[in-house]
Amino acid sequence: MPVRPSSGQWKALLCGVVWAYGISFVAGLVFYAIGLTPDADQVLYPLLAFLAGALGVAVALRLMGTVGLAQLVALGVGLWFLNLIGVFVGAQTLTEWFASSVFIAATVGMGRVLLGNSLPPLPAADSAANMQNR
Repeated sequence: MPVRPSSGQWKALLCGVVWAYGISFVAGLVFYAIGLTPDADQVLYPLLAFLAGALGVAVALRLMGTVGLAQLVALGVGLWFLNLIGVFVGAQTLTEWFASSVFIAATVGMGRVLLGNSLPPLPAADSAANMQNR
């Protein structure tokens, strides 16, 4: 029987998605304020945006307190759906939103690499004894 995440885990995931997105958003505002746009520098801007996103993911994972594969995937899916706002405000097309999944997956992976081995993954809950100890 699959284990359902507790409300605390959902809150941690939501907090992680908000922090990762917020750090990337603020970095984008800073880039714009200093005159760094995709049109101005087509090499440096994507690289810095990627690194800022990865830093946001690393901070989010630190706040979530885990680096398990399920949490990484959930964080990536949460960021992907949060980026859907860009479609609603007309900043990107639906096709561009689907294409952004590769960038988001790479950003989440790089964020995990930046975090290193400082957090252990959550233990697998495969028995009733593990469930009672939580």
